[in-house]
Amino acid sequence: AEEVAEAVRKVAGDASFWPTPWLGGLFSGHLQTIWYGLNIFSPQIAHREDVWRTADGGTLALAWPDVPASVAADAPIVLILPGLCGSIAGTAHTLRAMISQGLRPVVLHARGCGRPLTSPRFSLFGSTEDLREALMRILTQRPGARLLLHSISAGTALMVRYLGEEGAATPVAAAFANCPGYDISVCLSRCGALYDSAFYIGVLKRHWLRGQNGAVLRRAAPEVCRRMEESRDMHSFMVAASPFAAAPEAPPKEGLGSPASVIGRGIGSVPPAAARTEARPRAQTWSPGSSRAAARPSDASSGVLEADASTVANAFAAYLSRCNPMGVAHRITVPILILNADDDPVCKPRNVDDNAPALLGGRSCPRAVLLRYGKGGHCCFARGLTAARWADQLSAAFLAEATTGAALDE
Repeated sequence: AEEVAEAVRKVAGDASFWPTPWLGGLFSGHLQTIWYGLNIFSPQIAHREDVWRTADGGTLALAWPDVPASVAADAPIVLILPGLCGSIAGTAHTLRAMISQGLRPVVLHARGCGRPLTSPRFSLFGSTEDLREALMRILTQRPGARLLLHSISAGTALMVRYLGEEGAATPVAAAFANCPGYDISVCLSRCGALYDSAFYIGVLKRHWLRGQNGAVLRRAAPEVCRRMEESRDMHSFMVAASPFAAAPEAPPKEGLGSPASVIGRGIGSVPPAAARTEARPRAQTWSPGSSRAAARPSDASSGVLEADASTVANAFAAYLSRCNPMGVAHRITVPILILNADDDPVCKPRNVDDNAPALLGGRSCPRAVLLRYGKGGHCCFARGLTAARWADQLSAAFLAEATTGAALDE
């Protein structure tokens, strides 16, 4: 990781982050996090959407912001993966930072985010299958493009899971993770109550259980939606919603070579997970639209299905095996810069303590560098008197260096 660390020093220096003093003090983490959420002074950037349907009827989109003529036609493309329920609407500061470095940003609108659901399938932490589809769509439209990834909060889980599954086969040249929570089996349960039960759980319920999203999900599995509605925190909401993350039943796909070559090492409480596909007992898993005996039809004429508690538990176990990034993170080969703050009230420092040593030590993830600061809050890292978004500036400079600096070449 020394060449990656040298690139970070080149673009950021050794003392480039000076936390905004009026967002400091004893409550700095909260103040920085709230400032980030307020999204004040967000620039207005027009965009167009490239929308398409997936094979199972879902809807994905790529939101391409307008860029000035100064951005080269063959500029590297940065695919931005937002946090929970996120879309291009909350990424204007990030877009501006990328454009200022001569990069061409684009935002992934996952299922139900940016556009409403059109099939009863979604995941709080995204789908690597969908991410691959988006990356291939970019490469089909722009052959030879240099691809980069920038991920925010929950979006880091999708990015890390994808990069670990792909290993050296990924077309992505470098990546940036802003405030990851690492192990998704526990990170949401450690989120401060002020943000979890008092705020985010309401955001999740409004986003997924109201409007068209809610109509699509309730029509497919009203009992699962009832469990989601009754959830009191984000972790229980994720458990309740896990059946909706399952893909429609299909014949098993071939993985990356032999099973032995793709089994990852579990970290913390996560069981070993296969890099692409996992062998899951067919009698124990469930997904909306399934016809298994474990799913109880509530209306035989409409095909609406319910699930009991044991079925949801099995679905959650399968969800962790398929989606937890820490099962495959050690297989990442591309340069990746990780940013965390010890005063982060959402992704607590304990998550870093539990996972970073095993991930970054030895030969686990040889081209990863962690920048860990005492201040910065969740994703914000407001710097100087003007509270500029330093995390976005750092990411843009690092990713630009990754496409031009010889130090990061293989």
